[in-house]
Amino acid sequence: MGAVSIVNAIASGRGASFAVDLPTTATVAVREGRGRWTGLTNGRPATSTLLQQTVRKAIGTLGKDPNRYSGRIETETSAPVGVGLKTSSSSSVAAALATFSAFGRHNYEPEQILECSVSASLASGTSVTGAMDDAAACLLGGGVLTDNRSNSVVARVRLGRPLVVIIRIPDDGSRRASVPTSEVRRFAKLADSIFDQARRGRIWKAMILNGSLYSAIYGYPNSDALEALENGALGAGLSGTGPAVACVFDDVAAAENLESNWKEIGGMTVRTKTSDGGATIGR
Repeated sequence: MGAVSIVNAIASGRGASFAVDLPTTATVAVREGRGRWTGLTNGRPATSTLLQQTVRKAIGTLGKDPNRYSGRIETETSAPVGVGLKTSSSSSVAAALATFSAFGRHNYEPEQILECSVSASLASGTSVTGAMDDAAACLLGGGVLTDNRSNSVVARVRLGRPLVVIIRIPDDGSRRASVPTSEVRRFAKLADSIFDQARRGRIWKAMILNGSLYSAIYGYPNSDALEALENGALGAGLSGTGPAVACVFDDVAAAENLESNWKEIGGMTVRTKTSDGGATIGR
């Protein structure tokens, strides 16, 4: 599963995301003996420190010495990469599950997989919070609220019947590097108040407020989210640190109308749906 932000965790350490049907799959081939880990991402050779760290963490979780193994890590994702749609977390979760499968372990505790992903995200520098909210949504499905400071799940939300999700990805890239984390954390109290809205069950309101806050922090226009809300979206806003803007509809016709409008103005438009189903492990 992929995921979209409800509340970004960078400012306060507490975050929330919901799963969307943008699948990521992983295959891990393990061989005994020291050596290199090689990789493919979407069919192209790629060296990912995050995925190597994830696999090593997973091997350690299985009670084995990761230094005694090497192999190959292959991932495929249907989500655009590097735009705020949680592809790092979904790939990390998939790699941890694939490692368990490679060792013949098809039963696991969710906490084990989340610990592998969070630890690898921090060790590789992929995330400043560990992104437990994103990893938990990808693994468990539905909406998930977490405290990334204590690596704990605060609440889970079943979204019910699938809702339409329209995502617009402008041509300009992410602005995450332009704003120091210390500056983002100045907004911790405001971010916490938005998180509290989600904890009270107002997840779409939280998504709207979060999108407005982080768009302002990173200097993105909020016009796409406002247009979505004018067209009847339940919630809309910047996902992660952008530039992707996601919106959620229970009205299919309204969603299709917005999708058509966005396709006309350029950039990339992705249509998907919410998902309460979590990740599965191969056999």
